[in-house]
Amino acid sequence: MSRRPAPSIFDADSMSVDDLKTKVMTPEPLVEAEPRRVGRPAKTTTKAKPTPFYLHPAVKEVLRDIAYHNRCKEHDLFVEGLEHVLKSRSYPTIAEIIAKAERDGEA
Repeated sequence: MSRRPAPSIFDADSMSVDDLKTKVMTPEPLVEAEPRRVGRPAKTTTKAKPTPFYLHPAVKEVLRDIAYHNRCKEHDLFVEGLEHVLKSRSYPTIAEIIAKAERDGEA
């Protein structure tokens, strides 16, 4: 709520007594604020959930060697293996699953 500033004494010379009374005595109409919006904010992005699993140190070492020689990340090899598992069991690819989830509005 904003208030109208009181008239300055320097403005008094240019105003009549009735004008001063009207300005001081007349309150400014109140402006109601918009009601606060409550609830959960809209979801903008989704975070990938970590999926930890155990690898024997010897297997981890071989995987690291493969990633180094192919100049890729271990994660890329995991995704490649997951694609193979999905394909061998007649499931859609990872890209198709993600596209469907985004079309359906899922997280």
